[in-house]
Amino acid sequence: MKQQIDLKLLQQQREERFQKSLFGANQMTQSVEDKPASSKVPLLSNENFVQIYVKCTITPEFVAQKELRDDNVDNEIDIVFDDVIENEELGMKKEYNVFVERQLVQQIKLLKQNYIEKQDLIKMPVCGSNGIRLPEEQDLLLYFEFFKIRENSTECQLLLQSQDLKSLYGLLICGCLFNDEIAQDLAFKFLTKKPTLEIIMKLLLVTVHYESKYQMYMYKLVKQILYFYNGILKEITDPILNEVTQNLKQLSIEKPNIIRVNAKNFSLKINTTFLYPLYKQYEKERAAVFKPINEYTQFQVLRNADIPDQTEDSEYPHIYIIKKQSDQQQYLYGIQLEAHAEIQIYDNKCEKYQKYNDSYLGCVERNIWGTSMVVYDDGYPESAQLQFPDWIGQKRRRLMKIEYETNIMANEPRYFDTVFLNLDTKQWEELITLRPHYNQEKDCYQLNFFGRAKIASARNFQLIKAGDDKTIQLLHGKMEANSFNLDFRPPLSILQAFAISMVSISSKALVS
Repeated sequence: MKQQIDLKLLQQQREERFQKSLFGANQMTQSVEDKPASSKVPLLSNENFVQIYVKCTITPEFVAQKELRDDNVDNEIDIVFDDVIENEELGMKKEYNVFVERQLVQQIKLLKQNYIEKQDLIKMPVCGSNGIRLPEEQDLLLYFEFFKIRENSTECQLLLQSQDLKSLYGLLICGCLFNDEIAQDLAFKFLTKKPTLEIIMKLLLVTVHYESKYQMYMYKLVKQILYFYNGILKEITDPILNEVTQNLKQLSIEKPNIIRVNAKNFSLKINTTFLYPLYKQYEKERAAVFKPINEYTQFQVLRNADIPDQTEDSEYPHIYIIKKQSDQQQYLYGIQLEAHAEIQIYDNKCEKYQKYNDSYLGCVERNIWGTSMVVYDDGYPESAQLQFPDWIGQKRRRLMKIEYETNIMANEPRYFDTVFLNLDTKQWEELITLRPHYNQEKDCYQLNFFGRAKIASARNFQLIKAGDDKTIQLLHGKMEANSFNLDFRPPLSILQAFAISMVSISSKALVS
């Protein structure tokens, strides 16, 4: 308690003198309370404290705004006092000073890096966005108090239990600024104990702007909310959203880039343009399976590999796995719930496979005869395009179309053509089946599979570019009852080649 009083006295008494000596009169700022230091306050030595000069710059583009509802024009208190949102017209404080115990300067990396020994000063720049509040003096003081006890979980819990929402958001902001994962974890834990839609959206603002370890998690969480809100995702499994989904009537979308949360007295307006970096990062994380592979690579595709008792003719669902042959790394999972149904593709094994969950990557849709298949990514249907703001999800893309020749008599091998989208060049390319030659003496069709097929099967095939039968673009060979080799080269992607394999393995009504 005495340390907090000392800090306050030192703050009041020495702020003006520090600014005059270190920054000049033209950079002076008044104290928060605009009160002169009392002449009756005893002088304190600064041997135990170092001044931090916090200077904030704010981007002009609005990110978030809190607006009064039309029927609450007189209730301005809801606008002024908010735990995250700061409207531009409030005249946000852009410069201030705060003091930190000298011993913490060597322990907190950011303070140590920004310490100027000659001036005995720490300069701390902060970049803000129009609408998202900046760290305040009390936020930093709370963080320093937390830092001193951060290794004692019991004391940390007691400290945070006594804080209001604004202080918890402030600790989360400081945890991001100082790259302190313990502070972020605890603040996030307390903020999500009783989450509302408003809290979720404010956490999105804070974690994304201040680049928290939770920013991608919150981005995916809000994406789930919108998919569920629009009826595309049938069930939300994240427990944080259990209560939030009961109040989605507060949510509305305004094209092209506005999410609005309508509370009783105010409306929270969010510009999703600031999510563009997260959108690009999300796309980059999935590029390994969507974009062309770098070189000719050998893979293995297994059907029902994790259901040992099932055979090729077993009941559905059918589960497919693609592994890299050199290291057995599993890349993708496919699931077909029943015969002639679509095949859904995921990047992880799921306890419950649900279209449009976080692991969902796309699907293979087919006509009833099994002669025409279309591969899509995980985007939302075109019919829902007006229900999504920019940079949260995207309209689904067609990645490939596969057309089989009808072969009811099964007197020839399976032939099919495919056109696919090269996501590097954004151009469509075509592959065709390399036709085997007929051996009259043995009364069968033959094609050299270079040891990559051990069992004769209609599911053995090779794809080439039209006019180039010397370069095999994709080879598919059956090794065992439910095991297939899959070798392919760029510009095919892992997801596209996997889709070709699953389509060839699955049963098709008019194709043998």
